[in-house]
Amino acid sequence: MSPKISICTPTYNRKDYLKETLDSIFAQTYRDYEVVIVDDGSTDGTEEMIKRAGYPVRYYWQENQGEATTRNKLIGLAGGQFITFIDSDDLLMPDAVGGMINAMEAENDEVIVYGSYLRIDENGNVCGRCERKLYSGHITRYLFQGILVHSCGSMLSKKMLEAAGGFDESLPVCCDYDLWLRLSLNHRFIALPEPTFKRRRHKGNLSTNSKTNRLTELKVLERFYYQGGGRYVVPEKLAMRRLSEEAYRVGKYALKEGEYQEAKTYLCMSSRCCLNLKSLAMWALATIKAKHSSQI
Repeated sequence: MSPKISICTPTYNRKDYLKETLDSIFAQTYRDYEVVIVDDGSTDGTEEMIKRAGYPVRYYWQENQGEATTRNKLIGLAGGQFITFIDSDDLLMPDAVGGMINAMEAENDEVIVYGSYLRIDENGNVCGRCERKLYSGHITRYLFQGILVHSCGSMLSKKMLEAAGGFDESLPVCCDYDLWLRLSLNHRFIALPEPTFKRRRHKGNLSTNSKTNRLTELKVLERFYYQGGGRYVVPEKLAMRRLSEEAYRVGKYALKEGEYQEAKTYLCMSSRCCLNLKSLAMWALATIKAKHSSQI
């Protein structure tokens, strides 16, 4: 018989962290699950480690194709009715899977269950807890304001993921945020009171702040609001404030990276969306640096 839940893990050259991740999976109090791993082209001996340790997993190796493609492959391989993801550098809380499936089965319609996280360092030491308020119900307006739901520590049906078209493979980052925004228009979310996973911060994190990553998040927000139906749900004033904040971040990182003209473009966009002094001040600084660099 097929398991009820597929615990899906994408990985890429994270052999040492992956072992801790798998240990956290097999320590779950709930047992009716399978573990599926898609290795996105690792060259660090990941497959050998899994075989040597004897973990009972379904393992699939592919040439490197990126995060979204890897997650979509996991969806296709999953045999469970429900899917939960855990990245290969993060850890599941011991009762996470049981808590999520109990919350799912307490509802009368299809929902997405999610939880918060504890922060851990490279060595697995807890160094904080995400204190962001979580919401249940139709949460589009709250989700638009910030990333509340993560691919890790959340659960939904495989059928729902397939109906949504999975993850957008054109996105180098933020493919999970894009998916949650799209799903939020038609589905309820259930927030759990306790953290469902431990999120590891280290030098190799894909979500590291940069101009490119911040710009991707801005484009996800713009597309959802203007083309994806978000403007019919998210109040305009709230949306403009959020777009202004994200455009400011793009401009700030462009400035740090020495891309002064691009910094000016996005800081100007930030002020057009929602007039604010910090964007104007940063725009003035970018203008000065651009003029100085052109004279060198």
